[in-house]
Amino acid sequence: MQLSAFNNLNTQSPTKLKTKNQYSPRRRDGMQCQKIYAAVQEWESMIPGKAQDAVAQLVAEQWEKQNGRGISVNKQNLYRYLKNESGSEKYTGYVIQLSTAIADAMPIEVARKYGLKRGLTETELVASAIKECSDAHQAKLLGAPVQKLEREIREAAIALFNLLPADLAGPLLASVAAVAPQCF
Repeated sequence: MQLSAFNNLNTQSPTKLKTKNQYSPRRRDGMQCQKIYAAVQEWESMIPGKAQDAVAQLVAEQWEKQNGRGISVNKQNLYRYLKNESGSEKYTGYVIQLSTAIADAMPIEVARKYGLKRGLTETELVASAIKECSDAHQAKLLGAPVQKLEREIREAAIALFNLLPADLAGPLLASVAAVAPQCF
């Protein structure tokens, strides 16, 4: 058995996959945090009594629902993160991570006003469903061509399915599909 020495002549230094700039929060993150804080302040003004306690509790519950980890969400910490008086990058990062939980916990009207969320309110969804269903009824009563009637019925069905939470729409659609052949 012979021993042979091996020298690694490939002395390239390992390169980082992410640069320092990719780790540090951006200026827009700070602006986003200010926007979130303004939205939370408006949300507080809508709640009577101990608004900060209620807001912190709702955000903490939503954070748990989203399986959030690593950030302690209580009243004192949440408002410390939101105010971020020292301009801490760590707190800015926490607010960015919590932003979806905060937006989901607050009323959709406030979240939409500050650009944190898109979507329709319950009232808007119901109004859309009523409009689409009446369009389908009108198309049938006026003897519209089959293609137009199909389109109106499809739009009405979509508007009605939008009334349900996303996790319930699938099972309902499956049950409707199972019953549909019996209707004809």
